[in-house]
Amino acid sequence: MEASDCNKKISINEGILYKYAQLIVNIPNLGVKTFSYTIPEEFKEIIKIGQAVLVSFGNKGVVNAFIVGFSNYMPEGIKAKPLLEIIEEKPLFSLEYLNFLHEVGNYYCCPLQKMLELAIPMKFLKQSQNIVSLIKNEENEKLNESAKKIVNLLKNGETALNTLQKKSKLPSAKFYAEMRKLKKALIVRVETTFQESSQKEQSVKFIKLISTQTENKRYKTILSQLENSEERELIEFEKEAKTTRKTIQNLAKEGLVEVYEKNVFRNPLDIYQVLKTEDFYSLTNAQQKVYDFIKSKIEGGTDKPILLHGVTAAGKTEIYFHLIRDTLNKGQNVLFLVPEIALASELTRRLAKRFGTEKVAIWHSSISDGEKFDIWQKLRKNEIKILAGVRSAVFAPLQNIGLIVIDEEHESTFKQSSPSPRYNAKTVVAQLAKLTGATILQGSATPDVNTYYTAFNNENLVSLTERFNNAKMAKVIAVDMRQEKINGNNMLFSRTLINAINDGIKNSLQTILLINRRGYATSTQCEACGKTFLCPKCDIPLVLHNEQNKLRCHYCDWEMTIPKTCPDCHSEAIYSTGIGIEKVEKITRRIFPEAVIARIDSDIAAKKNACATILEDFRNGKINILIGTQMIAKGLDNPNVSVVGVINADSSFNFPDFRCSERGFQLLTQVAGRAGRGDIEGKVYFQTFNPESFVLDNAKNQDYLTFYKEEIEARETFDYPPFSQIIMLFLTSQQEWRAKGAAQQIAEQLRNVTVKKQITEYINILGPSPCIFEKIRGEYRFQIMIKNKLGQKGHALLTRLFGGIILPEDIKLTIDVDPLDIM
Repeated sequence: MEASDCNKKISINEGILYKYAQLIVNIPNLGVKTFSYTIPEEFKEIIKIGQAVLVSFGNKGVVNAFIVGFSNYMPEGIKAKPLLEIIEEKPLFSLEYLNFLHEVGNYYCCPLQKMLELAIPMKFLKQSQNIVSLIKNEENEKLNESAKKIVNLLKNGETALNTLQKKSKLPSAKFYAEMRKLKKALIVRVETTFQESSQKEQSVKFIKLISTQTENKRYKTILSQLENSEERELIEFEKEAKTTRKTIQNLAKEGLVEVYEKNVFRNPLDIYQVLKTEDFYSLTNAQQKVYDFIKSKIEGGTDKPILLHGVTAAGKTEIYFHLIRDTLNKGQNVLFLVPEIALASELTRRLAKRFGTEKVAIWHSSISDGEKFDIWQKLRKNEIKILAGVRSAVFAPLQNIGLIVIDEEHESTFKQSSPSPRYNAKTVVAQLAKLTGATILQGSATPDVNTYYTAFNNENLVSLTERFNNAKMAKVIAVDMRQEKINGNNMLFSRTLINAINDGIKNSLQTILLINRRGYATSTQCEACGKTFLCPKCDIPLVLHNEQNKLRCHYCDWEMTIPKTCPDCHSEAIYSTGIGIEKVEKITRRIFPEAVIARIDSDIAAKKNACATILEDFRNGKINILIGTQMIAKGLDNPNVSVVGVINADSSFNFPDFRCSERGFQLLTQVAGRAGRGDIEGKVYFQTFNPESFVLDNAKNQDYLTFYKEEIEARETFDYPPFSQIIMLFLTSQQEWRAKGAAQQIAEQLRNVTVKKQITEYINILGPSPCIFEKIRGEYRFQIMIKNKLGQKGHALLTRLFGGIILPEDIKLTIDVDPLDIM
């Protein structure tokens, strides 16, 4: 086994039988290296780049690996081990796709192994597992404390090697050193077992008619029900024909029917099969001009993203659909990215109605593993033509991509903040387009400031300035909650909003209420002694989730049952403050007892098909009031919505972040666009304690350009994106002084390099400083902000410097390239 660097793009000559395969081994923290293994004779004719294989790797035993290259040479003195097994004969990726992952990994300072883990669902492949068991159970005084800890853990029974390491809480190097000694002393045994994929194709029994030639009247009755169908699912047919499996077996013996098994596609879009396929609408003059512009750019071979800036309800989706049809007619496929699971469900419903469920698939975390496995297999076989999904869909194996649509492109959920790789799907799409030659089309009513700036300067910007069929924009009213309190109204709802909702209910119209806070209340205290219930790991107030009777941390998910008495003073005077979506729902039900009310937030979205079901009911008029977090602020096209209320319009502006104003403007503008999308005039109510706010005023007037001009000037003044690239370094440790010291040392090293290279004007190192949330998951956090104005050259320099940072095991370094927040 020989290791080599894998920093350069890998290339290979096809058509040659090689002696050695170069592999990337699926082991964390190994660095970007390839390892050489001999190719057994039986594999030489079938081995290919991108195949998943099993190999023996040092004291790790048998592990998964991927073929990334071949060679005929090995340094003297090195004896390579043979490949053990090819798991997947059909390659999981091409050499070009591997280099694509390599480029993305380099950009986000992430090892190629992690990129492969992200792109390839390992649970769909055969896995190896190393099981450790105890041979000698007697006490051994010669063992050190670490070895004794391992032996004691094994006294409870055999354990998987990786589980044993986690339970031992020993550093990796120390753990494996002790394991080698224990194996040599014949105290423990390590055996490799193989596990098949947890997911397989699902087979279902079918029945079809062969002959009706029988004198048996009962048989004739049963067979007559098969005459008008090619085949039927056996279980369903047995119920319909009111017969038994024994009777069916007798029919098969007489050659009257055939019973057989075949694989079926577990399609999460089956819930839309009942929908009638709809025709394409004719584009309006305004839509046609936009469509022609985009089509000319596509035909001209633009390699830069196109931005469609269209006001809410302008008809952007219909333009997307016409362009998708053009792409399919050229024999190419379409990737359609949206920011939220709820929006993905809504989009796929519309795509299924337009293009049919057999061509469309959905990709996000709420579909089952079985469904995802079937979709993954169909994508690899090029049987899916349109893939709709959230950010992770950018790594799905969709073939022959011709068009990539990113709707609501301004949304922060396209960026993965944790864990690594901390990628932004929009950046990854740019690399994917280079690989596939696809055109990127981005759309939004409130584009990301960076996106708008780039598209404008590339002359790839096109706008829709009026709503579809010249429908009026909803009237937006800023309700001054200070005045409400002066007038004696201390309720969550203003009187104006209550009256508007009541009018809507009377007229069978619908309402959307936005409150961008999960849970019931944001803080819980003891009134007697003043104790605030904080997360023990994060020192952040716990959020009350009333339905589960829990106090929960939204940063580490630690939770506790709501106490009946204060643990400090034993008083029962425990109360909660702040407003969350659960409390809004409770108050709404009390004020509007006759209304049918539903809620959508991330807790609801985690339940299978919950969002799709709620949105379908809302669309069909079964729900009067829909309450939601930012998940409902975009993409919903319901002409019966007459009222939109924002419960606390100021909450989006209260964060110490340079994007705070942009996010607040986008959220308010987007949610305002949900009202008045049909023939009914819509009204939007921003409940605020600061009605004079510049951002709120622009959102109220749906005035993106005025907001953009002011925002871009501020960004240029302070060297924020798009006039620089931001890279954040986070140093964390369970010891505050350790994290702080490491952060100071790294910041000083980086400054010394910029001074030496005389580029302090172009690469600015800010900090270190404590993070806004100083402690998360039991670790103290310090941050360094880097502003890079040297573009790719600056990025390449910085990533080389980051690669040279070596830290003790008790200190972690997290690198976030192009972060969406700096907290």
